[in-house]
Amino acid sequence: MTSVLLEGPGRMLECIHPKFMVDLVQGEEPKRVGGTLQQQQFRERLTQDVLAQTQLRAWAMAGVYSENLMMRLGLVEKLAGSIDPGHLALTRIVQRLTLLQQADLSRGQSVPGIARQLDALQRWFTQRSVWKEKALTRRGLTVQAGLHSEQIFARWHAGAYDGWSLAGRCFIALEELRWGPFGDACRLANPEVVAVLKDNLRGMATHYLAYSHQAAPTTRHYYHQWLSSPAAVGTGGHNDMLSWVGDWCDADKHPVCWSVTQRWQNVALGMPRLCSAKRLVDAMVEEIFTPSSQRG
Repeated sequence: MTSVLLEGPGRMLECIHPKFMVDLVQGEEPKRVGGTLQQQQFRERLTQDVLAQTQLRAWAMAGVYSENLMMRLGLVEKLAGSIDPGHLALTRIVQRLTLLQQADLSRGQSVPGIARQLDALQRWFTQRSVWKEKALTRRGLTVQAGLHSEQIFARWHAGAYDGWSLAGRCFIALEELRWGPFGDACRLANPEVVAVLKDNLRGMATHYLAYSHQAAPTTRHYYHQWLSSPAAVGTGGHNDMLSWVGDWCDADKHPVCWSVTQRWQNVALGMPRLCSAKRLVDAMVEEIFTPSSQRG
């Protein structure tokens, strides 16, 4: 059976599996619990699709998206054994497992079996993260970042992201970069290299976003022109996917990214009503690649 999400809007996206693993470890955060029924249904559909794609359907029968923490962690371990989560996902998973260990200890009534499983998982993912970081450094962070950037922008230019709004395509491209080698370089390289990478990213993204609107980089347009979804059949899955990829956004802290991705709500107060490609890209790069804002 062909997956509607992973063979449709998610076909070219490499950030889906690492983000999905991080979501499983984090569980239902308060923000997500307060989300719409549509968002919850999308996460359930995506879970079924990922499990079917990775031949782990038995986990779906057991209800992996329930509140059973150890079952979710077991699934993450299974997925990470067959799919490379990437450095960002490994880092997020280790952070969450460490917090779970601390919470387990603070209760003073730790269950031995759960404590042992948490400890084993935390050590395993920590080793994976350390090994990954060493491998990335040996291969050359900036070279990998450049190759990754070329790959993502080539996909954008070829129309791989055309199911999303103009600004949505830019956001998807930036998130793909954040979860991959480009994002690794932005986290692990020295500040001077990071500054150059981000400057190059802003230039390239502005060029592609302006080109998609057939406008100059500094020409301002009403925000609806950037945020409107293409008039095509089947874009509902694309909009749901965009909302999920950007569910880390906060309306106050990330007004542009939130307005671009959370189309089921009104745009944020901080979203400029008249904006150019350059202004949109500058804001999204800042919101996505500022360390304190990186979530999920």
